Amino acid sequence: MKKLGFSLLFSFVMLGILATTVLANPIGTPNPTGGLNAEIDPAGDVGTLNPNANGTGTGINNPNAFEDVILSQDMIDNKGHLGDQKTHTSYQNNTNSCASCHQTHTAKARNLLFADSAYQTCSACHDGTLGFYNVFANGEQAGTAGTFGGTHSGNMSVHLANGAVKVKSAPGGNANGTGSWDGTFTCASCHAPHGSYSDRLLHYNPNNMGLTTPDKGGILASKIDVVNFAARNTGVSASSDRFRAVRGTKTEHAITDAAYNSIPDNAVVIMVYEKNAANTAYTKTTNPWLYGYTTTANGRDYYSRLFTVTKDEIDTIINWDQGFGTIRNYSAAANFTNAVIDQNDYLNGSGILGFKYDKGLVYAYPMTNADGTPDLRGVNLLNDAKSAHIGRAYSVKLKLDPVPGALSNVVTKHDVPALWGTGGSGAAVSQWCTTCHTDYLYAASTGNGNDRKSIHGNYNNEQYFGHTTTSAGYTCLRCHYAHGTDVEIMVDANGDNIRDLQKTVENGGKGWTRDIAVAYMKDKNPSSALKKFTNMTGCWACHNSSKAGSLKNTNRDPDHPNGMFTDPSKK
Repeated sequence: MKKLGFSLLFSFVMLGILATTVLANPIGTPNPTGGLNAEIDPAGDVGTLNPNANGTGTGINNPNAFEDVILSQDMIDNKGHLGDQKTHTSYQNNTNSCASCHQTHTAKARNLLFADSAYQTCSACHDGTLGFYNVFANGEQAGTAGTFGGTHSGNMSVHLANGAVKVKSAPGGNANGTGSWDGTFTCASCHAPHGSYSDRLLHYNPNNMGLTTPDKGGILASKIDVVNFAARNTGVSASSDRFRAVRGTKTEHAITDAAYNSIPDNAVVIMVYEKNAANTAYTKTTNPWLYGYTTTANGRDYYSRLFTVTKDEIDTIINWDQGFGTIRNYSAAANFTNAVIDQNDYLNGSGILGFKYDKGLVYAYPMTNADGTPDLRGVNLLNDAKSAHIGRAYSVKLKLDPVPGALSNVVTKHDVPALWGTGGSGAAVSQWCTTCHTDYLYAASTGNGNDRKSIHGNYNNEQYFGHTTTSAGYTCLRCHYAHGTDVEIMVDANGDNIRDLQKTVENGGKGWTRDIAVAYMKDKNPSSALKKFTNMTGCWACHNSSKAGSLKNTNRDPDHPNGMFTDPSKK
């Protein structure tokens, strides 16, 4: 297999947005017009990133070349239909998708990856040579997430996902962090290759924030009270807990649509509710619950579980799952028999509870024993629950449209402006991005005094202010690309890119040469910071109209912007 060229690797290391520095001059042969990297889009259209099937190997699904990429093509699915199977999700019972990324006995990297890193493994398919989403495409061919394929001369910046930097390098993050903060930043830091609750395989637990408390930037519902539905808002105030686990019926939780048909109408259901911004009520959340466990000295530490003891007593329970495989036989601590409600209650045939992790709930209903007597063990457990500790997953839904002319409806493009406004999921995007850039999740209403300081002690632990990122209209993706940026895809305040500027005046352009257009559009700052709008034109594009109350006697020439261009990625 070929390895990533040193010049490209070094440029990514130095130029990545996570590294926060940008070289003034390109390494190797200069490209004064700001074209694509030769390593990615060379003459002859044969790239060098892909270690397999890129014109230098023997192809795809070659039975005599074990180093080649294996794709699940021309497969029969579980319903008898012929077609291609997905690589990352929706695995069929005859799947061959595992072999697309893993080698069982002769892998190059940990986790049995066939290439020598996560970045190389992902690039094998996503460099454009196999027909998948090309994350290195630039210019008109770039995706809605931007590009990793910029150039030094175009002042590129990227999320440096090749493992060269650590997560704690993220601006606004925890520079001195340990644990997940100290991990290397790779493609798998943002994407979950085996499936996700979000579109674009966005990771369900980025930077482990699903298991991190809100005061540290996460969404873990840690040691919360279980209350009945009628009492869910009792005692709500600014000082009450952010989350409560609420016990009620399907009707009370308003989960009566078809997605919940498998839950009987007489079931007891517990879901997580979150306090609203006004501190006046708790509202239902539908974040999936994290599941699985890590081995600890005391046994199995489950991510999501409930307790029949108060939240203040949780820490006193040690070795609480010694009864694994038996039904509610926990007596690890004195007087705490049956203290824990978790996966053990439905594993191994016990089946007295139902966990719907993807819907973020646990339920139980009256059952009947073989002799006809009622079995209320599950119902009684949930009715006895007093506290909960719930690991919560992130879920970001995007509006994905089919790509005209694509061979499969699996190939989609993100309609980014659909994030904005009522009904958009833009705020969820910001919450997801700020699992690493934690200080950048900012609500203007909270920045009105000494109450706004970095949760990591950044900025000399002094008060700071930031742009609002918590509304659907003001989100990370309004101003930034997720993968990277470059002069080829940036726009000015009018939403024009370098190709627009080269059009004739009659066709709405300026008639400029490419050199003039590139010089005009190139970001002049030390880092282009993943921006969609060059320099600071994103500010001017937005604040010239609805926020223009303080703009007096400014130079508003005939082609000044009139409101922010919806989204550069539409170009």
